[in-house]
Amino acid sequence: MSQKSGLEGHRLAFADDATRHLATPQDAVGPGAVTRRATSSQTSGTGAPVSALREADWLTADRVTAFTRVFLLLFIGCIAIIPWAAPTMDVGPDFAAFWTAAKLALEGRAGDAYGDTGRAAVAALFGQKTYAPFFYPPTSLLFWLPFALVSFATAAVIWIVATGAAYAAAVRAILKGGSVVPILAFPGVWVCALFGQNSLFSAALLGGSAVTLDRYPVIAGVLLGCFSYKPQVALLAPLVLILTRRWRALAAAAATTLVLVVAATACFGIEPWIKFIAVLPEASAWSLGGEPGFEKFASPYAAIRLAGGSSNTAWLVQVAAAAVAISVLILVLRKRPAGAAEIALMVAATALCVPSLGSYEVVILAIPGAWLIAQALAHGWLPYERIALAALYMTPFAMVPAGANGLQLAPLAAAALMALVARRIRHLPVFDAPAEIANH
Repeated sequence: MSQKSGLEGHRLAFADDATRHLATPQDAVGPGAVTRRATSSQTSGTGAPVSALREADWLTADRVTAFTRVFLLLFIGCIAIIPWAAPTMDVGPDFAAFWTAAKLALEGRAGDAYGDTGRAAVAALFGQKTYAPFFYPPTSLLFWLPFALVSFATAAVIWIVATGAAYAAAVRAILKGGSVVPILAFPGVWVCALFGQNSLFSAALLGGSAVTLDRYPVIAGVLLGCFSYKPQVALLAPLVLILTRRWRALAAAAATTLVLVVAATACFGIEPWIKFIAVLPEASAWSLGGEPGFEKFASPYAAIRLAGGSSNTAWLVQVAAAAVAISVLILVLRKRPAGAAEIALMVAATALCVPSLGSYEVVILAIPGAWLIAQALAHGWLPYERIALAALYMTPFAMVPAGANGLQLAPLAAAALMALVARRIRHLPVFDAPAEIANH
Protein backbone atom coordinates (compact mmCIF):
# COMPACT_ATOMS: atom_id res chain seq x y z
CA MET A 1 0.00 0.00 0.00
CA SER A 2 1.33 3.47 -0.87
CA GLN A 3 1.85 6.12 1.76
CA LYS A 4 -0.88 8.22 0.17
CA SER A 5 -3.48 5.42 0.27
CA GLY A 6 -2.51 4.64 3.85
CA LEU A 7 -3.11 8.21 4.90
CA GLU A 8 -6.41 8.19 3.03
CA GLY A 9 -7.46 5.10 4.95
CA HIS A 10 -6.69 6.75 8.26
CA ARG A 11 -8.62 9.83 7.18
CA LEU A 12 -11.71 7.79 6.29
CA ALA A 13 -11.56 5.86 9.55
CA PHE A 14 -11.24 9.12 11.45
CA ALA A 15 -14.26 10.55 9.62
CA ASP A 16 -16.34 7.44 10.35
CA ASP A 17 -15.51 7.70 14.05
CA ALA A 18 -16.46 11.39 14.09
CA THR A 19 -19.76 10.62 12.36
CA ARG A 20 -20.65 7.99 14.96
CA HIS A 21 -20.03 10.48 17.77
CA LEU A 22 -21.92 13.28 16.09
CA ALA A 23 -24.91 11.01 15.60
CA THR A 24 -25.27 10.29 19.33
CA PRO A 25 -28.53 12.03 20.35
CA GLN A 26 -27.87 12.17 24.09
CA ASP A 27 -24.24 13.20 23.91
CA ALA A 28 -23.17 15.34 26.82
CA VAL A 29 -22.88 18.91 25.97
CA GLY A 30 -21.69 18.19 22.47
CA PRO A 31 -20.23 15.54 20.19
CA GLY A 32 -17.87 12.94 21.59
CA ALA A 33 -14.13 13.32 21.50
CA VAL A 34 -12.93 12.76 17.96
CA THR A 35 -9.24 13.37 18.26
CA ARG A 36 -6.94 10.46 17.63
CA ARG A 37 -5.76 10.71 21.22
CA ALA A 38 -9.28 10.46 22.64
CA THR A 39 -10.24 7.70 20.23
CA SER A 40 -7.25 5.57 21.11
CA SER A 41 -7.96 6.02 24.81
CA GLN A 42 -11.32 4.30 24.44
CA THR A 43 -9.61 1.08 23.45
CA SER A 44 -6.76 1.24 25.91
CA GLY A 45 -8.56 -0.77 28.55
CA THR A 46 -8.93 2.02 31.11
CA GLY A 47 -11.30 1.26 33.93
CA ALA A 48 -14.84 2.56 34.16
CA PRO A 49 -14.10 5.14 36.91
CA VAL A 50 -11.22 6.62 34.92
CA SER A 51 -13.29 6.65 31.75
CA ALA A 52 -16.16 8.34 33.59
CA LEU A 53 -13.83 11.23 34.36
CA ARG A 54 -11.80 11.16 31.15
CA GLU A 55 -14.75 11.18 28.75
CA ALA A 56 -17.60 12.17 31.14
CA ASP A 57 -20.19 10.94 28.64
CA TRP A 58 -22.71 10.87 31.48
CA LEU A 59 -22.80 14.68 31.33
CA THR A 60 -25.53 14.71 28.72
CA ALA A 61 -27.12 17.86 27.37
CA ASP A 62 -30.42 16.98 29.03
CA ARG A 63 -28.75 16.54 32.42
CA VAL A 64 -26.80 19.77 32.14
CA THR A 65 -29.93 21.70 31.14
CA ALA A 66 -32.00 20.18 33.95
CA PHE A 67 -29.31 20.83 36.56
CA THR A 68 -28.72 24.43 35.55
CA ARG A 69 -32.47 25.11 35.34
CA VAL A 70 -32.87 24.01 38.96
CA PHE A 71 -29.80 26.02 39.90
CA LEU A 72 -31.20 29.14 38.25
CA LEU A 73 -34.55 28.79 40.01
CA LEU A 74 -32.79 28.36 43.36
CA PHE A 75 -30.76 31.52 42.80
CA ILE A 76 -33.83 33.53 41.83
CA GLY A 77 -35.71 32.18 44.85
CA CYS A 78 -32.89 33.09 47.22
CA ILE A 79 -32.73 36.63 45.85
CA ALA A 80 -36.51 36.99 46.12
CA ILE A 81 -36.69 36.05 49.82
CA ILE A 82 -33.80 38.26 50.98
CA PRO A 83 -36.12 41.11 52.11
CA TRP A 84 -37.85 38.69 54.50
CA ALA A 85 -35.12 36.18 55.34
CA ALA A 86 -32.26 38.68 55.69
CA PRO A 87 -33.73 42.19 55.94
CA THR A 88 -30.43 43.69 57.14
CA MET A 89 -28.43 42.30 54.22
CA ASP A 90 -27.06 44.91 51.83
CA VAL A 91 -27.81 43.99 48.22
CA GLY A 92 -25.91 45.93 45.58
CA PRO A 93 -23.68 47.96 47.92
CA ASP A 94 -20.99 48.34 45.26
CA PHE A 95 -23.47 49.76 42.78
CA ALA A 96 -24.33 52.35 45.42
CA ALA A 97 -20.81 53.74 45.01
CA PHE A 98 -21.26 53.94 41.23
CA TRP A 99 -24.72 55.51 41.51
CA THR A 100 -23.78 58.12 44.10
CA ALA A 101 -20.65 59.05 42.13
CA ALA A 102 -22.79 59.55 39.02
CA LYS A 103 -25.32 61.52 41.07
CA LEU A 104 -22.60 63.86 42.30
CA ALA A 105 -21.30 64.21 38.73
CA LEU A 106 -24.80 65.05 37.52
CA GLU A 107 -24.91 67.82 40.12
CA GLY A 108 -21.60 69.20 38.86
CA ARG A 109 -19.58 67.79 41.77
CA ALA A 110 -17.77 64.87 40.13
CA GLY A 111 -14.65 65.52 42.20
CA ASP A 112 -16.63 64.86 45.40
CA ALA A 113 -17.13 61.24 44.31
CA TYR A 114 -13.62 60.56 45.55
CA GLY A 115 -12.96 60.48 49.27
CA ASP A 116 -15.16 61.18 52.29
CA THR A 117 -17.98 62.96 50.46
CA GLY A 118 -18.58 59.97 48.23
CA ARG A 119 -18.49 57.57 51.16
CA ALA A 120 -20.97 59.70 53.07
CA ALA A 121 -23.34 59.60 50.10
CA VAL A 122 -23.17 55.79 50.06
CA ALA A 123 -23.64 55.62 53.83
CA ALA A 124 -26.80 57.69 53.44
CA LEU A 125 -28.26 54.82 51.42
CA PHE A 126 -27.18 51.89 53.57
CA GLY A 127 -26.49 53.34 57.00
CA GLN A 128 -23.32 54.21 58.87
CA LYS A 129 -20.98 51.43 57.81
CA THR A 130 -17.51 51.30 56.28
CA TYR A 131 -17.57 51.45 52.51
CA ALA A 132 -14.86 51.28 49.89
CA PRO A 133 -13.67 54.52 48.35
CA PHE A 134 -14.75 55.24 44.80
CA PHE A 135 -11.53 54.64 42.90
CA TYR A 136 -12.67 54.31 39.29
CA PRO A 137 -11.30 56.77 36.73
CA PRO A 138 -13.58 59.66 35.70
CA THR A 139 -14.21 57.92 32.36
CA SER A 140 -16.37 55.42 34.27
CA LEU A 141 -18.79 58.20 35.19
CA LEU A 142 -19.78 58.47 31.53
CA PHE A 143 -21.21 54.94 31.69
CA TRP A 144 -23.05 55.42 34.99
CA LEU A 145 -24.31 58.97 34.45
CA PRO A 146 -27.67 57.91 32.90
CA PHE A 147 -28.45 55.76 35.94
CA ALA A 148 -28.31 58.80 38.21
CA LEU A 149 -31.47 60.08 36.51
CA VAL A 150 -33.59 57.50 38.39
CA SER A 151 -33.75 56.28 41.98
CA PHE A 152 -31.07 53.98 43.36
CA ALA A 153 -33.35 50.92 43.55
CA THR A 154 -34.59 51.40 39.98
CA ALA A 155 -31.09 52.08 38.69
CA ALA A 156 -29.70 48.97 40.41
CA VAL A 157 -32.33 46.72 38.84
CA ILE A 158 -31.83 48.25 35.39
CA TRP A 159 -28.04 47.94 35.72
CA ILE A 160 -28.06 44.26 36.70
CA VAL A 161 -30.71 43.31 34.11
CA ALA A 162 -29.07 45.28 31.28
CA THR A 163 -25.52 44.10 31.95
CA GLY A 164 -26.76 40.56 32.59
CA ALA A 165 -28.55 40.54 29.24
CA ALA A 166 -25.44 41.90 27.49
CA TYR A 167 -23.30 39.24 29.17
CA ALA A 168 -25.71 36.46 28.17
CA ALA A 169 -25.84 37.71 24.57
CA ALA A 170 -22.04 37.83 24.33
CA VAL A 171 -21.52 34.35 25.78
CA ARG A 172 -24.31 32.93 23.60
CA ALA A 173 -22.61 34.47 20.56
CA ILE A 174 -19.38 32.67 21.45
CA LEU A 175 -21.34 29.43 21.81
CA LYS A 176 -23.09 30.14 18.48
CA GLY A 177 -26.54 29.69 19.99
CA GLY A 178 -28.09 27.41 22.55
CA SER A 179 -30.03 27.91 25.76
CA VAL A 180 -29.30 30.92 27.96
CA VAL A 181 -30.18 28.96 31.11
CA PRO A 182 -26.67 27.54 31.76
CA ILE A 183 -25.22 30.97 30.96
CA LEU A 184 -27.40 32.77 33.50
CA ALA A 185 -27.18 29.97 36.07
CA PHE A 186 -23.39 30.29 36.27
CA PRO A 187 -22.80 31.09 39.98
CA GLY A 188 -20.39 33.88 39.07
CA VAL A 189 -23.35 35.82 37.65
CA TRP A 190 -25.13 35.80 40.98
CA VAL A 191 -22.04 36.72 42.98
CA CYS A 192 -21.72 39.78 40.75
CA ALA A 193 -25.44 40.58 40.99
CA LEU A 194 -25.47 40.46 44.80
CA PHE A 195 -22.55 42.88 44.95
CA GLY A 196 -24.16 45.11 42.33
CA GLN A 197 -20.82 45.06 40.58
CA ASN A 198 -19.79 45.81 37.00
CA SER A 199 -18.22 42.47 36.07
CA LEU A 200 -21.17 41.44 33.90
CA PHE A 201 -20.49 44.58 31.87
CA SER A 202 -16.80 43.64 31.68
CA ALA A 203 -17.70 40.11 30.58
CA ALA A 204 -20.00 41.51 27.90
CA LEU A 205 -17.21 43.74 26.55
CA LEU A 206 -14.74 40.84 26.54
CA GLY A 207 -17.21 38.46 24.93
CA GLY A 208 -18.14 41.04 22.32
CA SER A 209 -14.50 41.62 21.44
CA ALA A 210 -13.98 37.84 21.17
CA VAL A 211 -16.70 37.40 18.55
CA THR A 212 -15.82 40.53 16.54
CA LEU A 213 -12.02 40.54 16.57
CA ASP A 214 -11.59 38.54 13.35
CA ARG A 215 -14.29 40.04 11.12
CA TYR A 216 -14.81 43.45 12.71
CA PRO A 217 -11.52 44.44 14.37
CA VAL A 218 -12.49 48.09 14.76
CA ILE A 219 -15.60 47.15 16.75
CA ALA A 220 -13.50 44.81 18.89
CA GLY A 221 -11.03 47.62 19.49
CA VAL A 222 -13.81 49.99 20.53
CA LEU A 223 -15.11 47.42 23.02
CA LEU A 224 -11.65 46.92 24.48
CA GLY A 225 -11.13 50.68 24.59
CA CYS A 226 -14.21 50.97 26.81
CA PHE A 227 -12.11 49.36 29.53
CA SER A 228 -10.75 52.80 30.27
CA TYR A 229 -13.53 52.62 32.86
CA LYS A 230 -11.68 49.73 34.58
CA PRO A 231 -8.23 49.35 33.01
CA GLN A 232 -6.97 46.43 35.09
CA VAL A 233 -9.45 44.00 33.49
CA ALA A 234 -7.97 44.71 30.04
CA LEU A 235 -4.42 44.92 31.37
CA LEU A 236 -3.10 42.45 28.79
CA ALA A 237 -5.14 43.65 25.80
CA PRO A 238 -2.40 45.87 24.29
CA LEU A 239 0.13 43.03 24.58
CA VAL A 240 -2.25 40.55 22.94
CA LEU A 241 -3.12 42.90 20.08
CA ILE A 242 0.56 43.62 19.45
CA LEU A 243 1.57 39.95 19.62
CA THR A 244 -1.11 39.00 17.11
CA ARG A 245 -0.54 42.09 14.95
CA ARG A 246 -4.11 43.31 15.25
CA TRP A 247 -3.19 46.84 14.29
CA ARG A 248 -6.68 48.06 13.39
CA ALA A 249 -8.09 46.79 16.67
CA LEU A 250 -5.20 48.32 18.60
CA ALA A 251 -5.70 51.69 16.91
CA ALA A 252 -9.44 51.58 17.59
CA ALA A 253 -8.84 50.72 21.26
CA ALA A 254 -6.37 53.59 21.66
CA ALA A 255 -8.69 56.02 19.88
CA THR A 256 -11.66 54.96 22.02
CA THR A 257 -9.65 55.43 25.19
CA LEU A 258 -8.56 58.89 24.07
CA VAL A 259 -12.13 59.89 23.16
CA LEU A 260 -13.45 58.75 26.55
CA VAL A 261 -10.70 60.61 28.42
CA VAL A 262 -11.38 63.81 26.46
CA ALA A 263 -15.14 63.41 26.93
CA ALA A 264 -14.80 62.87 30.69
CA THR A 265 -12.54 65.90 31.01
CA ALA A 266 -14.92 68.03 28.95
CA CYS A 267 -17.91 66.94 31.03
CA PHE A 268 -16.43 66.95 34.53
CA GLY A 269 -13.28 69.06 34.36
CA ILE A 270 -9.78 68.27 35.54
CA GLU A 271 -10.59 68.08 39.28
CA PRO A 272 -11.89 64.47 39.19
CA TRP A 273 -8.65 63.34 37.57
CA ILE A 274 -6.58 65.01 40.29
CA LYS A 275 -8.69 63.45 43.06
CA PHE A 276 -8.71 60.07 41.33
CA ILE A 277 -4.91 60.00 41.28
CA ALA A 278 -4.81 61.15 44.90
CA VAL A 279 -7.13 58.36 46.08
CA LEU A 280 -5.21 55.53 44.37
CA PRO A 281 -2.83 54.87 47.30
CA GLU A 282 -5.83 54.55 49.62
CA ALA A 283 -7.56 52.23 47.17
CA SER A 284 -4.44 50.08 46.90
CA ALA A 285 -4.06 49.88 50.68
CA TRP A 286 -7.75 49.03 51.02
CA SER A 287 -7.64 46.12 48.58
CA LEU A 288 -4.14 44.75 49.13
CA GLY A 289 -4.42 45.27 52.87
CA GLY A 290 -7.49 43.08 52.92
CA GLU A 291 -9.76 45.59 54.66
CA PRO A 292 -12.96 43.95 53.36
CA GLY A 293 -11.48 40.46 53.85
CA PHE A 294 -9.13 38.55 51.55
CA GLU A 295 -11.88 36.04 50.79
CA LYS A 296 -13.49 38.81 48.72
CA PHE A 297 -10.54 38.88 46.34
CA ALA A 298 -9.67 36.29 43.71
CA SER A 299 -5.97 36.78 42.95
CA PRO A 300 -2.94 34.62 43.79
CA TYR A 301 -1.90 37.41 46.18
CA ALA A 302 -5.21 37.20 48.04
CA ALA A 303 -5.04 33.40 48.12
CA ILE A 304 -1.72 33.45 49.99
CA ARG A 305 -2.86 36.17 52.40
CA LEU A 306 -6.12 34.32 53.04
CA ALA A 307 -4.13 31.18 53.86
CA GLY A 308 -2.12 33.14 56.43
CA GLY A 309 0.94 33.97 54.34
CA SER A 310 2.90 37.19 54.70
CA SER A 311 2.65 40.11 52.30
CA ASN A 312 6.14 39.39 50.95
CA THR A 313 5.28 35.74 50.28
CA ALA A 314 2.02 36.75 48.64
CA TRP A 315 3.78 39.22 46.35
CA LEU A 316 6.35 36.59 45.41
CA VAL A 317 3.59 34.16 44.43
CA GLN A 318 1.65 36.90 42.62
CA VAL A 319 4.65 37.96 40.55
CA ALA A 320 5.52 34.34 39.75
CA ALA A 321 1.94 33.57 38.68
CA ALA A 322 1.81 36.66 36.49
CA ALA A 323 5.19 35.86 34.92
CA VAL A 324 4.11 32.32 34.07
CA ALA A 325 0.75 33.51 32.71
CA ILE A 326 2.34 36.16 30.49
CA SER A 327 5.01 33.73 29.29
CA VAL A 328 2.37 31.18 28.30
CA LEU A 329 0.37 33.94 26.62
CA ILE A 330 3.36 35.03 24.54
CA LEU A 331 4.36 31.49 23.57
CA VAL A 332 0.85 30.33 22.64
CA LEU A 333 -0.19 33.45 20.75
CA ARG A 334 2.81 33.18 18.47
CA LYS A 335 0.58 30.81 16.51
CA ARG A 336 -1.88 33.67 15.95
CA PRO A 337 -5.05 31.62 16.48
CA ALA A 338 -8.55 32.99 15.84
CA GLY A 339 -9.64 36.10 17.71
CA ALA A 340 -11.94 34.32 20.17
CA ALA A 341 -9.06 32.04 21.19
CA GLU A 342 -6.81 35.03 21.81
CA ILE A 343 -9.37 36.77 24.02
CA ALA A 344 -10.13 33.53 25.88
CA LEU A 345 -6.47 33.03 26.73
CA MET A 346 -6.08 36.70 27.63
CA VAL A 347 -8.98 36.61 30.10
CA ALA A 348 -7.65 33.54 31.90
CA ALA A 349 -4.19 35.12 32.08
CA THR A 350 -5.61 38.40 33.37
CA ALA A 351 -7.20 36.62 36.31
CA LEU A 352 -3.70 35.53 37.35
CA CYS A 353 -2.05 38.92 36.81
CA VAL A 354 -4.25 41.41 38.70
CA PRO A 355 -3.53 41.35 42.47
CA SER A 356 -6.67 43.32 43.38
CA LEU A 357 -9.07 41.15 41.35
CA GLY A 358 -12.42 40.91 43.18
CA SER A 359 -14.24 37.63 43.81
CA TYR A 360 -17.17 38.98 41.77
CA GLU A 361 -14.77 39.24 38.82
CA VAL A 362 -14.73 35.46 38.30
CA VAL A 363 -17.74 35.87 36.00
CA ILE A 364 -15.32 36.94 33.25
CA LEU A 365 -14.01 33.36 33.26
CA ALA A 366 -17.24 32.45 31.49
CA ILE A 367 -15.59 33.80 28.32
CA PRO A 368 -12.76 31.21 28.08
CA GLY A 369 -15.18 28.58 29.37
CA ALA A 370 -17.67 29.34 26.60
CA TRP A 371 -14.92 29.29 23.97
CA LEU A 372 -13.78 25.85 25.13
CA ILE A 373 -17.33 24.52 24.97
CA ALA A 374 -17.83 26.00 21.50
CA GLN A 375 -14.66 24.29 20.27
CA ALA A 376 -15.70 20.99 21.82
CA LEU A 377 -19.16 21.17 20.26
CA ALA A 378 -17.60 21.79 16.87
CA HIS A 379 -14.65 19.41 17.02
CA GLY A 380 -15.09 17.01 19.92
CA TRP A 381 -14.05 16.89 23.53
CA LEU A 382 -10.46 16.42 24.60
CA PRO A 383 -9.70 14.06 27.50
CA TYR A 384 -10.86 15.37 30.89
CA GLU A 385 -12.06 18.61 29.31
CA ARG A 386 -15.75 18.06 29.99
CA ILE A 387 -15.39 17.12 33.67
CA ALA A 388 -12.90 19.95 34.22
CA LEU A 389 -15.32 22.52 32.82
CA ALA A 390 -18.14 21.11 34.95
CA ALA A 391 -15.99 21.52 38.07
CA LEU A 392 -14.89 25.01 37.05
CA TYR A 393 -18.52 25.98 36.46
CA MET A 394 -19.22 25.34 40.14
CA THR A 395 -16.12 27.13 41.42
CA PRO A 396 -17.81 30.46 42.32
CA PHE A 397 -20.34 28.54 44.40
CA ALA A 398 -17.60 26.60 46.19
CA MET A 399 -15.59 29.77 46.83
CA VAL A 400 -17.85 30.75 49.74
CA PRO A 401 -17.24 27.75 52.03
CA ALA A 402 -13.66 27.44 50.82
CA GLY A 403 -12.96 31.09 51.64
CA ALA A 404 -14.38 30.64 55.12
CA ASN A 405 -11.76 27.94 55.62
CA GLY A 406 -8.80 29.93 54.32
CA LEU A 407 -8.78 28.62 50.74
CA GLN A 408 -9.20 30.78 47.64
CA LEU A 409 -10.16 28.66 44.63
CA ALA A 410 -10.29 31.38 41.97
CA PRO A 411 -6.57 31.37 41.04
CA LEU A 412 -6.68 27.59 40.67
CA ALA A 413 -9.70 27.91 38.39
CA ALA A 414 -8.00 30.59 36.28
CA ALA A 415 -4.82 28.51 35.97
CA ALA A 416 -6.82 25.43 35.00
CA LEU A 417 -8.77 27.40 32.40
CA MET A 418 -5.59 28.85 30.95
CA ALA A 419 -4.09 25.37 30.66
CA LEU A 420 -7.25 24.07 28.98
CA VAL A 421 -7.35 26.98 26.51
CA ALA A 422 -3.63 26.64 25.72
CA ARG A 423 -4.05 22.91 25.11
CA ARG A 424 -7.05 23.52 22.87
CA ILE A 425 -5.14 26.15 20.86
CA ARG A 426 -2.30 23.67 20.45
CA HIS A 427 -4.82 21.35 18.74
CA LEU A 428 -6.18 24.07 16.46
CA PRO A 429 -4.11 22.95 13.41
CA VAL A 430 -5.92 19.60 13.66
CA PHE A 431 -9.33 21.10 14.22
CA ASP A 432 -9.38 24.44 12.46
CA ALA A 433 -7.18 26.57 10.24
CA PRO A 434 -5.72 29.65 11.92
CA ALA A 435 -7.66 32.84 11.27
CA GLU A 436 -6.63 34.88 8.25
CA ILE A 437 -5.81 38.07 10.05
CA ALA A 438 -2.95 39.51 8.06
CA ASN A 439 -5.12 42.40 6.88
CA HIS A 440 -6.44 43.23 10.32
